[in-house]
Amino acid sequence: SGALVPLSYLATISKSEGPQTIFRENLMRRKVILCNVVGRDVGHFVEEARRAIERQVALPAGYFVAFGGQFEQQQQTMRQLSWMMLVVALSVLVLLFASVGSLRQSLLLLLNVPMTIAGGLIGLYLANQTLNVSSVIGFIALFGIALQNGVVLVGKINDLRRDGMGLHEAVIEGARRRFRPILMTELILMLGVLPLAIGHVSGAEIHQPLAVVYIGGFLVAIFFEQFVLPLLYEMFARLGKHGRAELLKPA
Repeated sequence: SGALVPLSYLATISKSEGPQTIFRENLMRRKVILCNVVGRDVGHFVEEARRAIERQVALPAGYFVAFGGQFEQQQQTMRQLSWMMLVVALSVLVLLFASVGSLRQSLLLLLNVPMTIAGGLIGLYLANQTLNVSSVIGFIALFGIALQNGVVLVGKINDLRRDGMGLHEAVIEGARRRFRPILMTELILMLGVLPLAIGHVSGAEIHQPLAVVYIGGFLVAIFFEQFVLPLLYEMFARLGKHGRAELLKPA
């Protein structure tokens, strides 16, 4: 009819305080809380913050908490490193096969990897550290050194067998001759990162996970390389139908 309708018929108008700016992401409202983490790693802080929020904050339906910034970038880097580690593992297997000339021995040497992973994870747990970019970098370096020591040990055993020594005697003698070089290498590396693992100065928390992974992984690697690896070598050689012929050919 063209008649004027008062606005009060359509809406209730009142004065109240509200946000100056409304931020949205993916069509959803969001509220950003900024903070700086000092004296500890970001991953550990986020883990504790999540537990505290779940325990103390009752979020209404449709509300959720997400962590971004440096933590989000760290998670993206972790995913990228995971793919890189898979590619590196396949490349290492090819290089090991080219080095020792035996697929069985290459797979045997790769057993160093899960053993050092277990040692590093135990170290992180005992030191109350989290798995982050620093610790993953420590694992990658740890794998390379542990595999190198394994190649040195297996190569020495193969050389002794090619010289005519029996399997059991070659395993014992090879482990004995390579015990000191391998032990000294890993002890020097552990002592080198020990100040990072126990340091409490500002900035040390960034490198502590890496140092803890080194120490925990090498402690397990020393035991595995000197006792378990020679035993598995002998077992694999005895179980293989053509083990001796395979091991005695030049790599």
